Amino acid sequence: MLEIHRWIIHISFGVLVIIALTVLGSGRFEYVEGALLATFVVGLWIVDQKLKKRNLPVVDYILEMLERPHAMPAYGAFWYGMGILLLLSFIRNMNYALAGIAVLALGDGASTLVGMGGNTRLFYNKKKTLEGTAAFFVFSSLASYIFLGPTGIALSFFCSVAESIDWGVDDNFIIPLTCLLFYLIFV
Repeated sequence: MLEIHRWIIHISFGVLVIIALTVLGSGRFEYVEGALLATFVVGLWIVDQKLKKRNLPVVDYILEMLERPHAMPAYGAFWYGMGILLLLSFIRNMNYALAGIAVLALGDGASTLVGMGGNTRLFYNKKKTLEGTAAFFVFSSLASYIFLGPTGIALSFFCSVAESIDWGVDDNFIIPLTCLLFYLIFV
């Protein structure tokens, strides 16, 4: 149940950012970047309070519903936001930015949910499954195709491979970084 809540939030936040960027239009990335930065400031304050063992009833309830046991508070959310900021800071083409966020939101969300039930472990990363990697590719391809056409399928392939490797860094940052590198090298 915990992973389903995380998956819903993961995808919903990405879709919300895509909607905000679409409504604001190109050239207005700074508004979304500002909102993300403000969220970081609040998030850092919450992490500080939790590390000091302070009781924050509403925050405690949310963290209990969304955080994995023994995880640093909001660790994945921090990297998710950093990944989106990376895309918005270095990519000025609206469709490329939206495709990257869609890959992060839908591809990574689907890979976690499907991968949890998967049986075929990847030979190079026993923490990941073939089923999860395939779900990442399929869902991110569908999402990115909307913004990039066939290029979105190539982007999704590179991101699904990068996500399947254990880099020692959170996937929520690796995926946008891979998108950025893909755009710099191939587009």
